[in-house]
This record gives sequence, structure tokens and C-alpha cells, in this order.
Amino acid sequence: MGKYYFKIGLILMSLMLTMQGSPALAAEDIPRADRKKTVRIVAVGDSLTEGVGDTTNQQGYTKRIARSLKKQFKTTKFKTANYGKAGDRSDQILQRVQLNTAAVKDIKRADVVLLTVGGNDLQQTLFSAIFAQSKSQINHKVAKSLPAYSNKLTKLVKYIRKKNAEASIFILGNYNPLYVYFANRTDLNIAVKQYNAVNLAKAALETNMYYVSTFKRLTYGQYQTTAARAKLVKVAKSANRGSVKNKLVEEALTEKDHEKNAYITTLDHYHPNDKGYDAMTKLLKIKMVAHQEGWLQK
Repeated sequence: MGKYYFKIGLILMSLMLTMQGSPALAAEDIPRADRKKTVRIVAVGDSLTEGVGDTTNQQGYTKRIARSLKKQFKTTKFKTANYGKAGDRSDQILQRVQLNTAAVKDIKRADVVLLTVGGNDLQQTLFSAIFAQSKSQINHKVAKSLPAYSNKLTKLVKYIRKKNAEASIFILGNYNPLYVYFANRTDLNIAVKQYNAVNLAKAALETNMYYVSTFKRLTYGQYQTTAARAKLVKVAKSANRGSVKNKLVEEALTEKDHEKNAYITTLDHYHPNDKGYDAMTKLLKIKMVAHQEGWLQK
């Protein structure tokens, strides 16, 4: 029965993900006299935190968010530390941080902790389904992996909270970089949304922790309307893109000098490009400004 209710909870969270909109900006910024002079931002996570695909040397969203916040809160200094590493799963992120004395020190002093996690956990699960013959088999494999991922994420957040009980934590959701090529592969979108639902659920259960959805902007890219996405589905069907065979996925990932999603880099057809990180930063800032009382107020 426990697994049954776990799945039901994830379905409800998935529905919340599809319904939730961007939070409104705070009605009024905290008065200058009540703001901290320095805000320390520590970014922890995988390749999205490291900034793979970013050509501007801003460590993806990390330095972008600091510069954007500085423009709004001019009297406050924003210092950043980045502990992102490409390829890390949730358990590896935790192990790496625990062994890094500088990371632990920075987390203890942080006003804000930014977190990207889950993408590589999901990727490992999808790779384990390499011989799947149907979308339903892939969906079953992903659903079966969710309790383990949830447990690992809980350990990671618990460790961060053990080192710093006061910092605001913002966890960013993941996206489907292959959507524009496989628009009728609904199983891939479902898988990403299910992992995002775990992140959302964790944020909902924690005090001063918030979920930032990037799914719609980065998955759909410039194809934000229903009509535009319907055309992509037709193209995918005509190209037999409904196949679960990995050969088609490999072709999409190795195509040179062209990317159908304007927010994804041509380097690997997987990570955000500069425009993608700009979009992530904008979404993150909206959420951070809406909850500025937790990290900006003295």
C-alpha cells in the first residue's frame, strides 16, 4: 500500500507542476535599511550548476543570478560559490560536498543555497531501460525508481539543513532536451515530470525551500504554443520518432552544428546555451524576489 500511495502522491504533484504559474514579484522590496549588506549564494549540483554549455564564463545561472539581483538591490553585495559537477547523481553530489571542506564552510555561511539535482538520476534510470520495447515499460521503470531517488534527495537536503538551518534553498526542476525531436514520445516528458514532482514535494515539505520550474521554457524552447507543439508532433510521427530505439536518440544527440531548440546548446544537444541559462536565471529570480524576506532581510 505504501508504494501505491507514493505513486498517487506523485501524480498529484505532477498535476500541480502543470498548473502552477510563475509567482508574482513581491509587492514591495525590503527597505534598504533592512537589507543585509552582503548575501552569500552557494550553488550545489550537477552540470546545470557547473554551467555546461555556457560560453560567457558565468557558471551557468550562478553568476547570472548574482548580477541580476545586484541590479535590483544595488546596496547589497552578492558573493557566489559554485560546487557543480557534470554527471553527478544526487548521492554523488552529497558525497562530494561532504568531502569538500570549502563547500561545507560555504554552506554554513550561505544565505541562499541553489540546487540542481535529479537529471543524472533520471538519465541512469532511462539507460537501464535500454532494452525496453514499449513506452509503458519505460514508464514502469521510471516509476519504480522514484522512491529511491526521493530518499537520496531527502538525505542531500537533510545534510544541507544540518549545516545551515536558516538559508533559503531554491531547487530548480529539470527539462526534456529531446522533446523537439521526439514530441510524440510522451513517456520522456512523463519521466521528467515525475522526477520534478519529487523535487517539488521535497520543497513543499521543507521550511524556507522553494521549487523553480524550468520545464516549460527549456523543454518546449521557442515552441511555447499548443499549435507549434502540435506541428512538432506531426513531424515526429512522420519521421517514425515514436520509436523507443536508442539509435534515433543517438542521431539527435550527435547532429552537428544544428539544434531545433533555441535554448539548448549545439555542443551536446542536451545542456542549456547562453539563452537557456538566461531563461533559467529569470525564472529563478522571480522566485527569489518573491521570497526575499528569507535571504535579504537582516
